[in-house]
Amino acid sequence: MRFVHIADLHLGKKIKSIRGDIELDFYNPIRQINQIIREFKPNFLFVSGDVFHYRNPSQDSEELFIEFLLNSYENVDYTFVISGNHDNTKKLSNIYLFNKYINRLSRKKIFIYTDLDLRKDVEEENLKPISCDNVDIIMIPFIEYRSAINAFYNIGVDKDFAYSFVHSTLISKFLENSVNRIKILLGHMYLENSVLSGTESKNFINPTYYVKYNDLDDRIVYCALGHVHRFQKIGPKNVFYSGSLIPLDFSENFDHGIILGEIIDKFPKISFEKLSYKEFMILQEDKDLFEKIEKNKDKYLKILYTSLSNEVLEKIIKFDNVLKIQKVDNTSFTMDRKNDSVVITDAFDILEMYRKYCEIEKREEVLPILVNKVAEIERMVNA
Repeated sequence: MRFVHIADLHLGKKIKSIRGDIELDFYNPIRQINQIIREFKPNFLFVSGDVFHYRNPSQDSEELFIEFLLNSYENVDYTFVISGNHDNTKKLSNIYLFNKYINRLSRKKIFIYTDLDLRKDVEEENLKPISCDNVDIIMIPFIEYRSAINAFYNIGVDKDFAYSFVHSTLISKFLENSVNRIKILLGHMYLENSVLSGTESKNFINPTYYVKYNDLDDRIVYCALGHVHRFQKIGPKNVFYSGSLIPLDFSENFDHGIILGEIIDKFPKISFEKLSYKEFMILQEDKDLFEKIEKNKDKYLKILYTSLSNEVLEKIIKFDNVLKIQKVDNTSFTMDRKNDSVVITDAFDILEMYRKYCEIEKREEVLPILVNKVAEIERMVNA
């Protein structure tokens, strides 16, 4: 059997820049994946969570994903999608209702499984893998910590390991109904020993959401994981993060792409396919800075400087590929859209930053009561 494993699409993701929010290009990577699928001819497509970046994705993002599913439908026998921590489960469920209609028309199937589906199956004691030919697919979408702990509140497990224990218990329950089949796990989780990129949501990448490596059952032939944005294999088992499709910020200066796999005699052969995308690059102030900016017009740029004049900064911000400019002593700047001038503000002066925000974006002054409150807090901190 052949498969394609992708995760952390984060469709619709915007990055803040000196010109406001800029939406990243997802159309070209999705187009490349469709082409790879046509040529590779996989039996399965695994999408391991974080389809969208925002809880309320734009219409364009939803249409792009639906179009992607329809294109893959023509070339893949089975498509499996789980929800991640960024996803709105109701949005994904609505897409699934549409896909259920399509599923009636052909042997080919699209399955979307969210945390709401998982809760329902737990409550009804109906946890079982989806069987396709000689393969059993186990799907564990992202689970909120509170939901996990509530489900196993009185089982006497150490709180530090309760979240991981919930995952191992669910996997075991799924496997009770799997016999003599190739077992594949889709999961959206923060696994022990994984190497982070720095752009993952810190609310869900912390010890609370830690899943122990040994809690993944050895009977699983391949673990298709999402949540961590860097492509990597974890430990001796066949546990892989495919990583995000494209760089999501300046810290993701490593290759991005998808995983192609083939399982022969229950042994997976894995390859990583790098996609083509617009890269992020950080440039430091030097005598060749303008030449480097010109040379890298096909990249998103962040400029670090120590002593550039306002006149030079104003010239730099006229380059469309420059998204951010930052002074290395923790001073940053924003662009005043009223007159295209550069405004320098201390990054640690919260009140001044908010004052500038109100002036530029909201066209109003900061309320005096807020000024007084901030001053009162500062006095307390410095006392």
